[in-house]
Amino acid sequence: MEFRADDRPDPLDIEFLEAQIRREASAATGLGEEVELAIVLREGGAIVAGISGWTWGDCCELQNLWVDPAHRGRGLATQLIVAAEAEAAARGCSQTVHLTYDFQARALYEKVGYELVGRVEGFPSGTDLLWFRKGLTHAESLAEWETSRGTTGDSIVGATGQPGEHN
Repeated sequence: MEFRADDRPDPLDIEFLEAQIRREASAATGLGEEVELAIVLREGGAIVAGISGWTWGDCCELQNLWVDPAHRGRGLATQLIVAAEAEAAARGCSQTVHLTYDFQARALYEKVGYELVGRVEGFPSGTDLLWFRKGLTHAESLAEWETSRGTTGDSIVGATGQPGEHN
C-alpha cells in the first residue's frame, strides 16, 4: 500500500470514491440512490447561469450556483434557486441545504427564505463558511417558481423545461 497526495487526481478515482460512499449510505439508510439535479441556462450555446446539486431520500443539497457577471442583477440566481427547489419538492424533498461563503451569496439565500444553521469562522482565513437550510413543500415551491418566472424578462423555462421534467 502506498499513500500519495495528488493535487490533480484522476477524475475516475474521485468518481469511484464518491460512488462507494453513496452505495454504503444508500445501504445503511434505505433511502435509495442519490439523483443529480442541474438546471443550466444557455445563450447561443454558451452556459450563462446554472445551479446543480443532488437529491437523496427527502433532502436536497444545492452545491453550485453561478451566473455570468454580464447577466447578474436580472433575477436569474433567484429563478434558478426557486426552480431547483420546485424540482426537489417534486422529487419528494422536504428540505434543501446549501454551503457557501460569507463573501458570496449570503444576502441572496436569506432573501429567498434560507435560515443560517451553521458557521465555521475563518474558513478560509478572512471569511466564514456558511450552511443554510430551507424547508420545502411541493405546492409552495411550485408557486414560488411560477411567480419568479414573471419577475424578469429572462426566464429559465426555455433552457430547463418545467420542474419535474428531466432534460
